[in-house]
Amino acid sequence: MITAMQWTDSDVDHLVAPTRHLAQGDDDVWRNHHFIWKRPDTWTPQLTAWLSPRFRRDGMRRLKPGRFRALCWDDSEWSDLLERCLVADFDYHADALANALDPAVIRTFHGCRSDDAGSYFRDGLRVHDRAAMTAQVKAIVAGSDKLTWMRDRVDTAIAEIENELDPGRVYVVADDAVLLKHAAHYLIYGSEWISAILGAAGRRVLLQRGVPTLLEIDLPLRISSMQTRTELATKMLREWTRLACNRPDWSAPIDFSFCLRTDIPAAWIVRHSHPAELRDPLEQGRIYRSRVLTCAHCASQS
Repeated sequence: MITAMQWTDSDVDHLVAPTRHLAQGDDDVWRNHHFIWKRPDTWTPQLTAWLSPRFRRDGMRRLKPGRFRALCWDDSEWSDLLERCLVADFDYHADALANALDPAVIRTFHGCRSDDAGSYFRDGLRVHDRAAMTAQVKAIVAGSDKLTWMRDRVDTAIAEIENELDPGRVYVVADDAVLLKHAAHYLIYGSEWISAILGAAGRRVLLQRGVPTLLEIDLPLRISSMQTRTELATKMLREWTRLACNRPDWSAPIDFSFCLRTDIPAAWIVRHSHPAELRDPLEQGRIYRSRVLTCAHCASQS
């Protein structure tokens, strides 16, 4: 058990002080606990408390918290470093943490283009419905004078897009910074499937519809798969080790997605925003500046 009394070193005390109000080693530290990846203070105290009885007797001596390691944030060596401090191997603890995280809630993000974010607060975020999406892309083509050239071949264009990964699924991510930096096309154009059908020549029509929108969603981890939670647990353990040792003033950017096979209820959607500038990965990273920064829901709330 790690306690400030047992370990008087100031670096250790800096690590364990935030956990004094938490049950040490108890899975219940995660029960109904809400946390945000990019705010480590919302989850590292819980993880420290959970790890406490899992450390070897000389675990703190091995970890040496506060001692800088010249490792990249995503280096797997962080796993090896932590494993040397624990009573069992790293994978065992990653699996155990994945189980413990089942009742926790993590803040996630979804990028889209919408003229009324209020629809998400009323109806939730729905999985990809291929029939509904097909009707939508046909309506876009039929309603745009700039896409008259495509009206006779829209069915062919749809057939040419061989994507069976999206139907019945919806994706959210754990880090909005990575989404906005590397996958902003979801906000700029909306549906990736519709954008692919319209192609480079037609997708600019989508810029006339809606506003780039970022949804924030409190996702109960119980609806994610055990495999996904294990992957998340692995990243949490590695990042905990990096934070304990290096004490950086920034959180690691993670490209981490949750693939869900169920609609997201409106009650889980916390808020929305409309980023003003985005880097367009479909246009060689050029900056896209939205001329509109509000939607119908924004107007109704003002």
